[in-house]
Amino acid sequence: MAKNLQEFSKQPEKGIGKIKSVVPVDGIKVTCPPMLSTGVSSSATDVSSTWTGVTSTTDMSHDLTSELESADDSDKNQTTSDTDSDKLNTSRTRTETTTDGKDEKKSSKGTGPKPNFRQRKNRKTGLTTVELQTIFPELNEPAPDETTTTKSRRSRKSELLAKKAVKKPSASRYGDNVMLDRCAECNAILEQYDDDVIGYCIVVLATFIHREPSLATPLLLEMLQCVSRIASSSPYAWQAESNLMVPGNSLSIARQFLRCVLHQLAPNGIFPMLFQSNFEDTYFFKTMATALVDFTELTCQAPIQFLLEGLNSRKNLPSDNIMLLLNNLSMYINCISLESSAPMWNSIILQFDIFLRKLPTVLPNPCDMTPVLKIITAILKVSGVSTARFILEPFSKLLSFAIENCNFKLQHMLDICSLGNRSYVKERDKLYLTRTVVFELVQAMKFKISLPDENFLLLVQFVVLDAGGTIANTNILGEQGMLYMTHANMLISTCAAESMRDHLNECLEFISDIHTLSKVKNNLKSGSTSLNEDTLGSQLKSGIAQYIALEITRGNNRDTNRAIIRYLPWLYHPPSTVQQGPKEFTDCIGHIRTLSWVLIGSLTHTAMTEGAAPVSCLPIPLDASSYVAEHVLVIMTGFDERSKDSVLHMSSLFHAFILCQLWSMYCESAAAQHPVTSESHQIASSTIMDFWARVTPGILQLLSTPKEFSEKVNLHFLGLMEALRECNSSVLAKLFPMWTSILFTYHSQLPGHLQVRLQSVENWEPPAPSNDMALFNSSVLLSWLKRIQFKLGQNEIQSSAATQFYTV
Repeated sequence: MAKNLQEFSKQPEKGIGKIKSVVPVDGIKVTCPPMLSTGVSSSATDVSSTWTGVTSTTDMSHDLTSELESADDSDKNQTTSDTDSDKLNTSRTRTETTTDGKDEKKSSKGTGPKPNFRQRKNRKTGLTTVELQTIFPELNEPAPDETTTTKSRRSRKSELLAKKAVKKPSASRYGDNVMLDRCAECNAILEQYDDDVIGYCIVVLATFIHREPSLATPLLLEMLQCVSRIASSSPYAWQAESNLMVPGNSLSIARQFLRCVLHQLAPNGIFPMLFQSNFEDTYFFKTMATALVDFTELTCQAPIQFLLEGLNSRKNLPSDNIMLLLNNLSMYINCISLESSAPMWNSIILQFDIFLRKLPTVLPNPCDMTPVLKIITAILKVSGVSTARFILEPFSKLLSFAIENCNFKLQHMLDICSLGNRSYVKERDKLYLTRTVVFELVQAMKFKISLPDENFLLLVQFVVLDAGGTIANTNILGEQGMLYMTHANMLISTCAAESMRDHLNECLEFISDIHTLSKVKNNLKSGSTSLNEDTLGSQLKSGIAQYIALEITRGNNRDTNRAIIRYLPWLYHPPSTVQQGPKEFTDCIGHIRTLSWVLIGSLTHTAMTEGAAPVSCLPIPLDASSYVAEHVLVIMTGFDERSKDSVLHMSSLFHAFILCQLWSMYCESAAAQHPVTSESHQIASSTIMDFWARVTPGILQLLSTPKEFSEKVNLHFLGLMEALRECNSSVLAKLFPMWTSILFTYHSQLPGHLQVRLQSVENWEPPAPSNDMALFNSSVLLSWLKRIQFKLGQNEIQSSAATQFYTV
C-alpha cells in the first residue's frame, strides 16, 4: 500500500508560518511547521507507528488478495484475461481505499495532521460499464451506506473473489472460414499421414489380430478391406507399371499383413467366410492373389482348396448367397496362375468335381451363368486337367442347365468348347462338351425341349461360326454377329460343324417343314419376350439354312456335286409339266420353298462376309439353273388348274416368284466375286439370261389366263421388278424393256396403282459408283434378305394355320 501512496500535500495551519519541515516516516514524507520541528520527533514517531500499522494491515490485505488471485489463476490454468484482472484490481483498490480511510480517521484523532494524497488512476480495461455490469452483476448494486460494517464489506469481497470469472474464449488459430478436404461419400474429414505412420498402424492391426483373434473377428472384414486398398495402391507412378517392392514401406507391410492374417486364420475357416462376403473393393481378390503369389507357406492356390474343402464338408451348399460365392470365386481364380504345374491342382480338381455336381441343385432358375462358365474356362486351362476326364460330366450338366434355363454369352461357350478340344487327347474327350451343345440344339429343333429364344439363336450362331459363317444381326442377339471376325482368327475350333454334320438331315427337315414356324411360335420358353414370336422362326431358318449351304458347298468342293445330289436329290429330277397330279404339285411347292431358304442362307453369308470369306458359299451349282427353271415352270403351268385344290396351292405363285428373285441375285453375287473379264463372270451372267429365257414363256402363259389370275400375275411380276431395283440388279436394266411389253401383251391399260408402281421402277436411277460400293451393295442386299425371309415366314405361318383348319 505504501508504494501506491503519493506525497502528502501541504496542509495550511492557523498561526503557523509558511516554512515547514519535512520528516520522513517509513518512506512517507510528512511536512510539519518549523516551529514544531524540535518536538515533532515524538509525534512523528507516533505518526510513523500509526502509519506503519496502516501499512502493515494494508499489506496483509494485499498479500491475502494476491494469494487468492494466485489460487484462482492456478485453477484457471493461468489463462485469465487482462480484462478480468483489471476488474479485480479495481475492486481491490476500492476496498483498500475504504480501509485506509477508516484507519486515517483513527489517526486523525491524535495530534498528527490529516494527510491528503492523489487517488490512483484506474487502469483501462477496454470494457464499457455495461459490459462490466453484465459480467459482474454485483457492481450494478447501489453503493452501501456509510454505516455498513467492515464485516459485510469483507464478505462481499470474498464472494467476488470466490466467484469464477467468465473465461473469454480464446481466438482460434484459424479463421472462421477454413477449407477442409472431405470424403465425397461419407463427408468425413480427410486426414493425411506419411508412409511410416500408415505402416505402424498396419503393424498394430496385425498384432491385435495375432494376440486377440476372437476380439478382432467382428472387424476382420473391414480391416482386410482397408489394408488391401493400401496394398493395391501406387503412390508413385513407377509402381503402377512395376512389381518391384520397396522393403519397409506401407505397401510391403500391407501385403505382409494379408499373408500373415490369412495364414494364421486359414484353419479356422476364413476363406469360406471371405468368398461369401460382399466386398466394396472390387480389387480385393486380385490384391489377395498378388500378395500370395510368392508366399510359400500359403500359395495362391491354397485359398481355393480351403474354400472347396469347407463347402464340400457340409451336407448342402449355401443356397442364399451361392451367386455371390460363385462371383468371388470366378474373380479370384482368374487372378492366379493357372498354367503352373503345382501338385495342389490335382486335389483342387477333385474338390471341384464334388462341388460342381452339387451346384445345379442350389442354383436359382433362371440365373446368370457367367461366373460358372468362367470357372469352367479357368479349370480347362489348368495344365493337369487332361488326366481328369471325370470333370467333363459335371461340366456338361452345367452347360445343359445354362442352355435350357439361363442366359449366357456366346463367347464363353466358344471358349469352353475350344479349350476342351485343345486340352484333351482322345477324340471322345475332345468333342464331349461340343457334342453336349449340339445335342441341345438338335433337341430344340425337334421340339423335344423348350429353349429361351435368345439361347436358340445363340446355338445356331455357335454352329454357323464354326462352319465359317455368321447369322445376320438381329434385335434378339444385338452385336453377337460381330463375333465372326474374332472367331475366324482362332487357331483351335470348337468342331461344332463337324458334330452337327451327322444331323444335317434334321436341319433340312427343319427348314422344309411348313409347320416349323408355327411350332416355334407355340413352343417359346416361358418368360421370352413376345416381340420375337413373329421373327424368331424365320431367323432360325435363315441361320440353319446358312449352315446347310456351307456344308453342301464344302461337300461339292471335295467331290463335284456329290453333296447336292445326296442332300437334294430331287433338284435334278423335276416333275413333268405334262403329267402332274396334286401330290407332284405339292411336292414341287415344298422343293421350291427349300431352295428359297438355302439361297437365303447363301446370300446372307455373302452379305455378312462382304465376299471376303475364305470359302465362297455357292451350294447350288450354276449348271443347275435349267432344273431350277423347270420347278418354276411346273408352278406357273399348273397354277390355273391346281390353285383351287387346297389352301397350300394358293400360295404356290408367291413362292415361285420369290425363287426367281433369289436365283437372279444368287447368280449376280456369284458373278460379282470374279473380275468382269474373267470366264467365271461371263458364265454367271449368261446363266441369268438363260434362266429368264426359260421362265418368261410361263409368265406369258399366266397372263393369258382370265382376268382374276392375270391381275395376280401382274402384282407378283411388279413385286419382282421392285425387288431387283432395290438390290441394284443388272438383270432389271437388261430385261426391263421386254418385261414392260409383256405386261401390256394382253392388257391395253393397267390399273392405276400398277401404273404408279411401274412408273417408279422406270424412273429409278442407280446410285453413283463409289469406293465403298461393295459395302453398300452388301448392306442393301442384307436388308432386302431380311424382308424376304420375313415374308416367307409369315406366308408359311398363314399357310400352316389354314392347312390345319382346312384339314379339320
